[in-house]
Amino acid sequence: MNARTLTTREKRMLAGCIAAILIAGTSLMLNEFLSRRAALDAKIAALQSEKKDSELWLKDRDFQQKRATWLEANLPATESLGRAQGQMLEEVQNVALDRELKVVKTTPNDPTKTANYQEVSVTMNLTGDMAAMLDWLSTLQSPEKFQVVKMLEIEPDSKSKLKTPQCICNITLARWFKPEDS
Repeated sequence: MNARTLTTREKRMLAGCIAAILIAGTSLMLNEFLSRRAALDAKIAALQSEKKDSELWLKDRDFQQKRATWLEANLPATESLGRAQGQMLEEVQNVALDRELKVVKTTPNDPTKTANYQEVSVTMNLTGDMAAMLDWLSTLQSPEKFQVVKMLEIEPDSKSKLKTPQCICNITLARWFKPEDS
């Protein structure tokens, strides 16, 4: 076997091929490195944000513990979510009717159960005098009743012929109760 030596041209071509392979390999590795680095930078930023949130919660721990104790002592219990929903709807409708607001439609929503509370809610459509409506709305949300306004849409009633401003209100009102296992 005779091993022949490479010509200068062949040596240059071999060097060019090796250089092209090295450049391609290096660029692929660099691209992979940069994409992994970007992913790790994003993860580090998310973890730093989570750390800041955790530090804030830890700093606020005493306040949150007092709040949890207050909730445990004051959050009302119910034996029947359906009955509680009916009572809430009746109370809200009676107060609205006392203020001469017209209840157009009521829709009970499905009860919600979480680890921290149970919720009943109703969606109502009402019409009436704007001042009476706003006064009624101001009485709805109450920490003592554990009642919250989840959704509120209010707009002027442009079709009304009355002298006093009238409005249309769509509202979802919810009340919270202790979870079942408490």
